[in-house]
Amino acid sequence: MRLLNAVLFPEELSKNLFNRYHLLLIQAKDKSYRDITSDTIIFAVKDYYLGKKDIPNAALAAFYCGRVRQDRGEQKQAFEEFLKSDEYGEKSNNTKLRGLAQSHIGEVLMRELLETEAIEHLKTAARCFRETEDVKNEIVSYQQIGNACLMNSLNDSAFYYYNKGLRLAEQNNDSLQTAKINQNLGVACREIGSYQQANEYFRKATEFASDSDDIIKLYLNLSKTFYDQGLLDSAEVYVNKSVSLLSNTNDIFVAANIFKTLSEIAENRSDFRQALEYHKKYDENLEMIVDENKNKEILELKQANTYERLRNENYQMKIRNQQLYISFSIVFLITGLFALFFYKKSADNKKLALEKENQLMDAQNKIYQLMEMEKVYDSKTDSLKNLLLRHFDIIKKVLELRQYIRNEDENSLNLVNKFTTIVYGQESLNWERLYQDMNNTHNGLINCLKERYPALNETEFRVCCLTYAGFSGSEIGIIMGLSPNTVNMKRTAIRKLLKIEAQGNIQTFLQRMLES
Repeated sequence: MRLLNAVLFPEELSKNLFNRYHLLLIQAKDKSYRDITSDTIIFAVKDYYLGKKDIPNAALAAFYCGRVRQDRGEQKQAFEEFLKSDEYGEKSNNTKLRGLAQSHIGEVLMRELLETEAIEHLKTAARCFRETEDVKNEIVSYQQIGNACLMNSLNDSAFYYYNKGLRLAEQNNDSLQTAKINQNLGVACREIGSYQQANEYFRKATEFASDSDDIIKLYLNLSKTFYDQGLLDSAEVYVNKSVSLLSNTNDIFVAANIFKTLSEIAENRSDFRQALEYHKKYDENLEMIVDENKNKEILELKQANTYERLRNENYQMKIRNQQLYISFSIVFLITGLFALFFYKKSADNKKLALEKENQLMDAQNKIYQLMEMEKVYDSKTDSLKNLLLRHFDIIKKVLELRQYIRNEDENSLNLVNKFTTIVYGQESLNWERLYQDMNNTHNGLINCLKERYPALNETEFRVCCLTYAGFSGSEIGIIMGLSPNTVNMKRTAIRKLLKIEAQGNIQTFLQRMLES
């Protein structure tokens, strides 16, 4: 990171070095736990290497595209990038990178609570790490598989993979991973209520933990296990041991957790005064956590400002030597803005004309649909559809529209306005009167529907009645003043409320229901 930050003006590098620089930079930032959410330039870096058919570097860039997406909370896109990295890694025989990609695919799936699918990818990651003799990552993969199995309630499998990782850590004298896995096993046992076994794993972990931070965490875990068992004295002993080591650590997260545990123990003993004191210390550590995060942000901002200042000085020097060129650019820019203005104005006019044309076509289509409804009307037939056509004055509306079309220019927006006035501009329809007529002519249809399906709202109920009467979606849209898409959405909601399959026929369902 120090070496890369020493490059003040990376944009002046050649294209090849510029892309290499940013690929190295995001690697360094990610491995040193820096924020990479704004390093979206890696997407262009990936495209550069793909354009050059440099598959090895494209595979690595795709992996870090996934890491950026992952840290930005874009899990779906991260998943796709990791899949690409795995694909490119396979083409370039980069087995270790494939392991990393598969491991992160597993992490994304676990985050989405798809533990079963995650397990297979994590197993692939472990196999890749084993082939490349990357023991540390292989051990971590076994821990992840154990976590996924535990989340999926596969307790036997979880402990199998935890123990597999533990054996590998012990064989390679990796005391750090040995301590971590024992601690994981302890937490897992505590989660399933095996408190005695959990304490055994925690105590075993203390044999391998050499770092004071790890020892503090182990004491804290032991304290929590005894607390969960209701053994407050033992819980207090171990949390006090962690307190005695607090001076050896700067981990304010652990400190906050310790004082929270002390507060809970005191509260459980009804010592509310002491619980309050510990809770105040817990709050103080929380404030320190917030302040520390703010300080990091300020430091990064200062570094960014320093970089910007140096870069601006460099640009100013260039500007002084290129005044003539800049003057020409300004003239060119003004000319371009004028051209853009007139182009945009022309485009807006075309857009407005297109919108008017679409409105006219929509009105014409609806008029044709009204005429089709008129054709199916038969005054001699006492069907439900005929009843509704009379109620909605479809015949009268069509006659008025035909008269207007004969007297006016059909290709004008006046047609749109006239259509709206005739079809929708009248007084609101008396649906309650219509419901009475439908009840009288069709054996209490409306009362039956309202009694059986009270969850239907008024709009859904009207769509339901019109569908039962045999009207199409576009016809219902015209009658009710709804778009065809809205009618389809209402029908989908009706199917759910009536418990009809997704593509089921509402009309057939209601006919059978009424017959029964």
